[in-house]
This record gives sequence, structure tokens and C-alpha cells, in this order.
Amino acid sequence: MSAAVKKEAETVQPPMGGQEYKRVYDLADKAFKLMGQYETPPYPSTYALWYTYAERSNAELVEQVDQMLDKGTSLSPYEIDEACKVHLSEPDTQAGQQKIGSAFEKELSSVMALIQKGVSNHEQFQVALDELEEGLPQTVSPDRIDAMISQLMFENRRMARHSQELNDGLRESQKQIEKLNEELEEVRHQSMRDSLTMLANRRAFDKRLAAELSAAAEGDQNLCLVMADIDHFKTVNDTYGHRVGDEVLKIFARIITKNIKGQDMAARYGGEEFAVILPRTDLRAAYQLIDRIRVQFSKSNLVFKTSRQCLGQITASFGIARYKPGIDARDLIEQADQKLYLAKNSGRNTVKAEGLD
Repeated sequence: MSAAVKKEAETVQPPMGGQEYKRVYDLADKAFKLMGQYETPPYPSTYALWYTYAERSNAELVEQVDQMLDKGTSLSPYEIDEACKVHLSEPDTQAGQQKIGSAFEKELSSVMALIQKGVSNHEQFQVALDELEEGLPQTVSPDRIDAMISQLMFENRRMARHSQELNDGLRESQKQIEKLNEELEEVRHQSMRDSLTMLANRRAFDKRLAAELSAAAEGDQNLCLVMADIDHFKTVNDTYGHRVGDEVLKIFARIITKNIKGQDMAARYGGEEFAVILPRTDLRAAYQLIDRIRVQFSKSNLVFKTSRQCLGQITASFGIARYKPGIDARDLIEQADQKLYLAKNSGRNTVKAEGLD
């Protein structure tokens, strides 16, 4: 059972009835049949993916799997892992955040204890000063004055010592909180990154595209979206293995990253498909940029390090859509996908955009 499904099941208080047991067993049977039908390895992550797919409880996962199946008769282990990371790994991210949150609470409790101790010490020092102040009018002899001065110096040293301990404790807690902030930021960062290419993942892409569409609508700005797909990628995997396929994906990601600007975002959309968000970029400028990426990738001349065997030319196809008032994210993605499919059907290794083919 997937982590998401397991967690949901654990939160249900009443025991499952007969109908619920039958539903779960039916879903499990469908998941095993899908594993056999699409020749996917019998790993826990594979079962989690197919169970959730059969349950139809995650629309985005179903859509991504359908898109991957449209391109071939099976799913690679890497495609399965990536789909699980994007759609089924949220509990892991939450667990990391909860762990850091618990550490935050512990550190803040320490800070509060230090502050309370400091307040208590301050009150004790104030009491001692008040007592000395009350005794001053009765002081007549030099010995009594010396005793009071000694007492005052003792209390002053004690307060200075406690103040130093308080400052040291607060400084150490500040360091720990800064470290926890860095760890929390790293967890958030990793949850929005594709682990292979280090580009943004699907979750980060969806969030950024929504923000850029809103900004374009409010400011009447140019916005272009690019969908890209490595040509004959399944053949690369089948011929040279998934490890080589992974290297091809990383090389493609590096070429995209090298060419885009700081305001742009490149994302691993799924499998061998990538997306590039180009804010404040008109269609012609987007076309020139993407065609430059296309040419660089087609000339990359990939060679095995050990045998020096050349993989031959590997290319990619691209589709570009520009924002028009009134369209949403799904519309823009669909338009870019249509141009991508047109590029595929036109012989591949090409860029298609409205009016700029």
C-alpha cells in the first residue's frame, strides 16, 4: 500500500466492513494486473503507483501515467520513481518538516527557560538591593559599611555571572535556530527539485506557472511556455540502458539551464518531457532561445567514457505557446503540447510556435 493510502487508512477509526475489504482487495488485484500488463518491476513503489492509479484518487498522477503510457508500452523504473516522488512522497516531506518543527519547539522551550531564569535572577538581585537600601539609614560604623559593600559586590558578581550564562545560552540557541532554519529551507528546496536533473519538479512548475500567469494577467506582460521532449528516448533506454538514459536527461537539463536567464524556470515535467517558463519574453525571443538550445543539444555528440563508443545524434523537439488574456494554466500547457506534437509529427528535432515555424 502506498504511503499516502496507508496514512489515510490509519486515520480511519472504525474497522473496515465487508464492502470496504472487497474494494481494497479489488484495487490490489487491479494493481498487480497493471504491473504485469505493463511489465513493470515488482517493487513497493511500483505497487504504490499502480494502486493509486487504479483507485483514481490522485488525478495528477493518473494524468501523468496516462501521458507516459501514450509514449510506450511500459514504464521504466526511473519513471515510476519520479512519479512516486512527485505525487506520493508528500508524507516524507511533511515528516522532515515535522521533525524540524519538533526541534524548533524544543529549542524555543530552552530559550523560554533561560529567559525565566534571567527574570528570576533579576528579581533576586532586586530584593538584595532593596534590603541593602533599607539598611543604609542604620549604618553608622565602618565595619557595617564594609559589610554592606562586600554584600553589594557579591550580589553584583553573582548577577554578572548569571547574565553571562544567560547571554551564552541565548547565543547558542540562536545558532541552533539558524541551523534549523537552514535545514527547513533545504527540506523545502528538495521537495521542489527533481533529484536526477536538479531542475524544478512538477510541483514547483505548477506553482510557478500559476504565479506567472497571474502576473502576466495583471501587468499585461509577455509570457511564453515551452514543452520539450527528447526524441526516441525509449530507444536510447532500450539500447543503452537506463543509466545512459539518465545521463542524456542530465545533459539536456544542463544545456537548458546554461541558456535561460535568472527570471526563467526549467522543470522536469515527467519522464523525458521538460518545460520552460519564460516570463516577460515575447514569442520571437522565445523561439530564438529554444532553437539555440535545440541546436546545442543535437550537436552534443555523446560518447561512452570507457569504450569511446558514440551514441550518435540525439535530438529533442519543442513546442512554444504564448499567453493570451483569458487562458489558464491547463490551456497554456495544452497549446504548448499541441505544438510539441506537431514538431514530433514534422520529423522531430525542430521547434514549433504559432506563426514562427
